[in-house]
Amino acid sequence: MTESVQTSVLTPATACNYITIVQRKVHEIALSESHNLAAPTMLDLEKALGEKISKCDLWRRNWRNRIYLVQLASGALTVAKQVVRGDDAMVQCQYDQLRALASLQIPGLHVPRALALIVPKRTVVMEFIHGPTLRKLARYSDRTDELIAACELSGQILARIHLAWTEEIAPIPVEVLARDFAAASWHLTSREQAILKRSLEVLCQAKVTMGRVCYDYQSKNLLYDKGKLTLIDPPDALWYGIHLWDYSRFRGGLRRMLWRIYLRQPLQHHRHARLRETLAAFKRGYIECFNKQHPEPAYFAVATRLLELQHTGMSMAMNQGKLDLARRRKSLGAIVAARKTSLATLPLLELEKRWLFRQLACELP
Repeated sequence: MTESVQTSVLTPATACNYITIVQRKVHEIALSESHNLAAPTMLDLEKALGEKISKCDLWRRNWRNRIYLVQLASGALTVAKQVVRGDDAMVQCQYDQLRALASLQIPGLHVPRALALIVPKRTVVMEFIHGPTLRKLARYSDRTDELIAACELSGQILARIHLAWTEEIAPIPVEVLARDFAAASWHLTSREQAILKRSLEVLCQAKVTMGRVCYDYQSKNLLYDKGKLTLIDPPDALWYGIHLWDYSRFRGGLRRMLWRIYLRQPLQHHRHARLRETLAAFKRGYIECFNKQHPEPAYFAVATRLLELQHTGMSMAMNQGKLDLARRRKSLGAIVAARKTSLATLPLLELEKRWLFRQLACELP
């Protein structure tokens, strides 16, 4: 196959103010071209791939993307991801990120091959990979030992990515974090405000590794098959910040997934105990790859929990943004769907926020 290679678009790296960034990105997406973007045609795909196409079906869609399953005349399957709400730079960045991650050549990590880029249709075509995500493996499989091993491998791979991408070891940018927390659309009690203030004061003394971050390193984006992980859904911007953000986002997502399993299967106590081992396995895999830990162990728990809290604030901003976008579209179906999601998600995020503050209080020195 031949590739449709375009000149790389330089996307500015972002800082550690993820809540503020998401609020701004949602606003920018609201102003961008969206549902009027035409789907990639068979001719578009054949021209980009240099091969005949036998079938192209819409596979999945969400508020930002359309995913097409494309079958080549040879019988091989590929995936075409179209950025519906966004711009050309975002899709170019996804294409470049696939290549950048693959170039790291990390043992145990597979990255789908970037096959083509169709800029006018904001579409990236990539290799189709078989295998369940870690999220599905946890929910529907009884292979708990395999899941624990996969989570430990996830930690090892993330650590090796961070080692390759480390640009400096620097103090935690607490002033940036403080401003970002202040921008969150939540209400904090006086006790929560005191916990947040104390946490930032403690972390003034800590140093962390900084550099490029994966941003979306989560169980839903990692496929597991035969002892190897495949990282799918590359980010649409270059993110720069604290490496522990990736660690905290994965751990927070894993914990949230386990909570859902506990609620759906409340009587399976033995399985619950085994599933909790995934959190320890991920941490073990991550930490053991470093000769020297940054931050130091005394600050690790507070730093990672604070970044989990930042991710919760970011999720709140994203869900509220989706609802606002639906209202601007003035589509009853979109408004009902967004409201249904928000009503189900925002209260849970509020509960998670309270739980995280309690954990943070316990972990403060």
